[in-house]
Amino acid sequence: MTRLFRTQLQVSAAFGLMALTLLPAQAQDTDEPITLGIAAPLSDSVGILGRQLAAGARTAAEKLGDDLSVAVVEADTKCSADGGKQAAESFVAMNVSIVVGFLCADAIEAALPILAEAAIPTLDVGVRANRLTDRRERTGFLIWRVAPRSDEEAAAAANYLARRWKAEPFGLLEDGSIAARALSDSVRRLLAEQGMKPQTIDNYRPAEEKQFGLVRRLERTGVTRFFIAGDRPDIAIIARDAAEIGLALDIVGGEALFDEANVDVPLPDGVVAVAPRTHFPELQVGSPDEGPMAGPQGYFGPAFAATQIAVAAAGQSRKTDRPIPDILGSETFPTALGAVRFNAKGDSDLDLYRVFEWRDNGFVGETGG
Repeated sequence: MTRLFRTQLQVSAAFGLMALTLLPAQAQDTDEPITLGIAAPLSDSVGILGRQLAAGARTAAEKLGDDLSVAVVEADTKCSADGGKQAAESFVAMNVSIVVGFLCADAIEAALPILAEAAIPTLDVGVRANRLTDRRERTGFLIWRVAPRSDEEAAAAANYLARRWKAEPFGLLEDGSIAARALSDSVRRLLAEQGMKPQTIDNYRPAEEKQFGLVRRLERTGVTRFFIAGDRPDIAIIARDAAEIGLALDIVGGEALFDEANVDVPLPDGVVAVAPRTHFPELQVGSPDEGPMAGPQGYFGPAFAATQIAVAAAGQSRKTDRPIPDILGSETFPTALGAVRFNAKGDSDLDLYRVFEWRDNGFVGETGG
């Protein structure tokens, strides 16, 4: 059963609404608590994701309560620059030791200058833009990232394809968008470094009701194995139309396969997605859920791990008088998702990517990774 919070205070400040929760400690009741800031979008349509993040951070902080006294301060970033600025100002006013969270680039980029000026380090949970850590040395921002970088999708896909299709002819297909073209080009470059060259490279017009022209082009190439950088509804239509003309495609896609489905055209069994894991049954609190994809979902897992790191770093800083940034940059942190270490840029080595296969109307299991 979840431990009851000892004290719960709602603090309404000029900077916006925050929630402060003091989590219990047994051996350190007289010590000043470590104050942890949780930055998440808690309102509007993205609120469901922000609540996953906040729940993961709160749960991790609560589980650490036997060893350390942790005061949790939540702020709604509203997924906007103004929201990020207000959240940062709230954390400074509350004198937090370290911040975890952020799902939106606008919010964290507005918050980081304010937090850096106050010497408050931040562990990013959801913003994946490469520039966030690539420019850290130049900006001096105190940012470390638990979330994958945006270029990790291509690396994960290329690693999987190199294992699966090393000696097989394959092709690359993308939907013409900037993001899809960049993903396909990155996969091609990374495979070339391993001596693999696609037999064919093509693109298609997205959001079409039929793709017979495309699949007939694919048929003429003689290639049946394709990495497709595109959205799930388009990939489902391509697979359907290929099957209709008797072309059996072996399809691997990226994270977009987990996005919104076309209810009229389901994916066929066997389509593979290379994507970060989004289910964390090992972090289940209370009665276990049923099914292979049960348990805490989405940003709960990364937020849980980030909070374990944040509290450990803050606690070690108190014991040794070393600054938290020095500790984050030099130590390895055990977490529920595995040991984590940060590189010189502030990116972590936590690998959340797995390989999922579509079976019986859903992505199931982790068939590799």
